[in-house]
Amino acid sequence: MARSAHPRLKFLAPGWFAVVLGWGGLALAWHQATALLGEPAAMISQVLGWAAIGALGLLALLTGLRLQRHASDWLADVRHPVRHPVLALVPMAMLVIAGFVVQVLGANNVWMAGFWMFGALAQLAATVWVFHRLRQSAATDKGPNWAGITPALFLAAAGNVVVPFAGVALGFQIWSVAQWTIGALFFVVVQVLFMVRVTAFGMLPRKLLPMLFITVAPPAAGGLGLAQLGAPVEALEGAWGIALFFVILSFLSFKPMMQEAFTIGHWALSFPLAAFAGLSMHLALMTQNGAMQTFAILALALASVIIGWLTLATARGLRDGSLLAPEPVALIHAA
Repeated sequence: MARSAHPRLKFLAPGWFAVVLGWGGLALAWHQATALLGEPAAMISQVLGWAAIGALGLLALLTGLRLQRHASDWLADVRHPVRHPVLALVPMAMLVIAGFVVQVLGANNVWMAGFWMFGALAQLAATVWVFHRLRQSAATDKGPNWAGITPALFLAAAGNVVVPFAGVALGFQIWSVAQWTIGALFFVVVQVLFMVRVTAFGMLPRKLLPMLFITVAPPAAGGLGLAQLGAPVEALEGAWGIALFFVILSFLSFKPMMQEAFTIGHWALSFPLAAFAGLSMHLALMTQNGAMQTFAILALALASVIIGWLTLATARGLRDGSLLAPEPVALIHAA
């Protein structure tokens, strides 16, 4: 057993923390739906949230073992010219879990404040690391590493806009506003860079297409962050409109991305769609608009179906050995 587990641990990349984000984000969305759908929604939220907490604990333990046994592989992920922004998933997962614990479970104590603070500072550090690497590549004689300009860079922005999920309730209003603003700023910066990359060098390789859904995360999660900050409904509607645009744009590439063999990269669909469903539900409750309530329920159903499929596909991949294996070359060398 130990011999078979050891090589698979070598390939436990930070991208696996997207599972925590997907389940945790969907738990928060179902929690929002409790006012419309009643006690069943609250129960679903609890199940998903506790599953996300368990996944975070397990992945943290396995990542610690990977650091101990395969430190060079972990460092290779951190230093990789294309994959390094995915490291931001780790603190982002912590912040989403903190949001669930504070908003749904009602925990508001020094231990949760410490957990949230560690996640927020780690997210800021990951953002600095990602954009320092980007600045370094732009300063070389060869110019920017355009292969590294992928939607994965949006993770460094999206993680910061998640900070208010728990930060405001824990009493860190100023820091929550500051870090949310950092995320909003870099969402615009990365969007411009990515559009230049696509215009000049073409669309992403097919195996990277699921990353397109990450573009939904900053405006969708950012809108939920604004809700925690007490922003007016008009600001939330604006964030929702931007998120809706990127949802539609991302689904235009849905068919080709589903034709590719399943990898952990497909979990890039999970948190953005869950956050969009949560923001839609929040607006539906704020505005008491019947059409918006119907739309929010449909968005929640869509996110739930897709995350359910991702969960089943992951279980199947772990069983048949197609996951926790060397990545296809196209995932490593984005053109």
